[in-house]
Amino acid sequence: MKLLFLTLFFANFCTFSASSDPKINCLIINLDYVNCTWSEHQYNYSLKGGFSHDDIVHCPKYETANGVNVACMLPYKRVQRFNKFTTSLYRDDGSLVTEQEHDLKAYVKLNPPTNLSVVEKKDAELWLYWNVTENGACTESEVRYRTDQNNWKDTTPGTRTTYSLPFPSNKQYEFQVRARIPSSCGQSKFWSEWSESVTRGTVKTNDTVLLPESLGSMSVTSLVLYAVGATILLVILSCLLVHSERLRIILIPVVPNAGRNVSNYLAALFDNYDGNVEKWLSMPKDLENGFKPNFTERACPVREYRIMSQSTSDSESILSNPTDVSSDYQSMHRYSSSSTIPGSAEPLQTQNTSQDNPV
Repeated sequence: MKLLFLTLFFANFCTFSASSDPKINCLIINLDYVNCTWSEHQYNYSLKGGFSHDDIVHCPKYETANGVNVACMLPYKRVQRFNKFTTSLYRDDGSLVTEQEHDLKAYVKLNPPTNLSVVEKKDAELWLYWNVTENGACTESEVRYRTDQNNWKDTTPGTRTTYSLPFPSNKQYEFQVRARIPSSCGQSKFWSEWSESVTRGTVKTNDTVLLPESLGSMSVTSLVLYAVGATILLVILSCLLVHSERLRIILIPVVPNAGRNVSNYLAALFDNYDGNVEKWLSMPKDLENGFKPNFTERACPVREYRIMSQSTSDSESILSNPTDVSSDYQSMHRYSSSSTIPGSAEPLQTQNTSQDNPV
């Protein structure tokens, strides 16, 4: 019974001790050194570490906080991250606290890119350039930008050190870049910190001068688009006016400059062209038709009527002998002779009877 109790107590003690061991985390910084930290800072621990197929060394440089060691920086050589990395943590009395193995292939954190610059090219594109601290073929970069302090827009990562933004608007652009190891070289889980921001209008190069945003300069592409749009609008309006005959294009020929030979030109006018000025000036047919009316009117017949003062006998003779007057006039005159002439003749006959037979 006592043996069972001691066994259970020892197992619980070992479990508690194992669970209370500090956790060691290591990260390769910019492929320059290995930075290891541990989670428990109650004691002043010391650390040893090294990659497989290499010597285990004491930590050459510590970081301290409140008088105790909290981190260690171990040396690193190229391509060592593909090997196992072993660390051992010791107390001040030299007793071993914990020993752990690490796979650091994906635990690499690069430094942020540097020397960011913005250039506006002549083809209306905004170009961003930067430098990375490591080999560009084994480094992929991600660019983010924003306009007028709005939200950031991320771009697709790529193994490049340039980025172009076509047809930028007249706004303030702000760029940042970060980097990491790509999958082709053993992808890392960690991105670098974002670089310092660079804004449009702060850099000048020999290729072009980047104007500040306060000038409100328009891009070349905008000017070209406005000019093309205005030209197309004018052509459309001209076609509509020509189609509706509100606008007519007439090519006026150049009048010959006679100068001192006026008599020669006038002689040619009468001798060769029989005084026809249009042929003499070689006036195009389109110009001649331009001055002619393009509409027609119906002909309106006009007839002439003569009013003749005639006596009763004359009117009767006229009725019996019609002249070369139009049929309309004859019908009108026939109507007047049958209605008006007898009315005026009756008083005349009454007057004559009174003269022949006086009372």
